[in-house]
Amino acid sequence: MGYLEPKPQKSVTQDYELIHAVQRMDVRPKQLLLTAISHVNPEVPLSKQPRPFSVDITAQQWTETWGERLNPYRDLKDSVEALQGKRFWIQNDARKKSWRNWITGAEYHEREGRVTVHLHHDLMPYLCGSMPVFSTLRILHIKGLRSFASIRLYELTNQFRQSGIRQISLDELRSLLATKDSHPRFTDFRRKVLDKAVSEVNSKTDLEVSWEPVKKGRSVSGIKFFIKTSTQPDMFPLGVQSS
Repeated sequence: MGYLEPKPQKSVTQDYELIHAVQRMDVRPKQLLLTAISHVNPEVPLSKQPRPFSVDITAQQWTETWGERLNPYRDLKDSVEALQGKRFWIQNDARKKSWRNWITGAEYHEREGRVTVHLHHDLMPYLCGSMPVFSTLRILHIKGLRSFASIRLYELTNQFRQSGIRQISLDELRSLLATKDSHPRFTDFRRKVLDKAVSEVNSKTDLEVSWEPVKKGRSVSGIKFFIKTSTQPDMFPLGVQSS
């Protein structure tokens, strides 16, 4: 069986549309998904990608990527279980929207301390050379993030790293951070979600993010983000990156 091989520098490249198609999930399954995607080489056309779209992840790799775990293999298995049934959405056309599971299955290799994860085949066009616009992030820049909202905020602002500005409606931001039905008062959303996520991104990643409210009358209708690459030194200089 030809597995997707991990790249020397763990980076995750996704189509912009895919980044906006994420269902709410906890941190560990999100980390598993990013680890699996990091095995896909975006420069290789879909027709030449190894099939099936399967990824081997060892307990050792899991620890090296995301930090120490009390029981890394059990943690890895639990993350696979949590990812099962999670979905991404596909906008087929203006009137049709459908969903797919991120993974179609997994095998546990108990004596070898590894799992094999099978990515859904409909996911692959969003990860390799058949889509026109991509966003790439390196896992080492987000490995310290401990909340889903922080990881999502990094993904959403990293897309606009070069332009330095991203404006988004408040309703869309709530949806993308999976808080659409919680914290209906903006002051609560700001205090419990937005400010915490911005603070964690600024302290633990290579981005510096600030924001200002966009108002319609007296109400906040959107958020304008200002994005810069952090000037703090890289914690993983060339030659000592984990692989």
